[in-house]
Amino acid sequence: MLRSYDFVLQAVTPGDAPPVDAFVVALSGRGAELDAQGRGVLKVPQGQVDVAPLLENGALAGLDVRVPFHEKTELLEAVLKVLVDVAEVSQARLLDPQRGESASLGNFSSIVDEYLRMARYAGEYGGVSEALGLSTMAIAPEEDSASSVRWLLLLAAFVIALYAGWRTVVTLRSGPPAEAPGDVRQK
Repeated sequence: MLRSYDFVLQAVTPGDAPPVDAFVVALSGRGAELDAQGRGVLKVPQGQVDVAPLLENGALAGLDVRVPFHEKTELLEAVLKVLVDVAEVSQARLLDPQRGESASLGNFSSIVDEYLRMARYAGEYGGVSEALGLSTMAIAPEEDSASSVRWLLLLAAFVIALYAGWRTVVTLRSGPPAEAPGDVRQK
């Protein structure tokens, strides 16, 4: 089960050797504690995330940065800002594998939406205790027009029944109707 939201720093041109040394230097200057292969942690004021070399078919493909699931997105935002800066300085690209796109501050809202969706799933079905708060946070459902119409019809039926009951009581209390002149009734 997924326990984190991942970002990948890699070379701009696929197939090129990733500039891991440049990534390590750039990340180290921004609060990371990494070994020469790129394994370690990136610390930001909101918390820390794991960084590890990304291997594809036994070859180094870049660095994988894993943001753990939490109820708040401040850590995600802080890490994304650092990674966008590192990608720019290192002339690399920053990928969001969950969405299959490049990550940037311009698409931060889409990243947050996916992060929260995955965190809720991990909390509800994956047993990720850090994300359990998200699984109990219900998104307020948008009230559809059918629901509103139902309530209005129910209210109208109640008012009509109330009026009919009132008219019945008034009629019964007023007694039998008075006889009109020329009324032929059998007595």
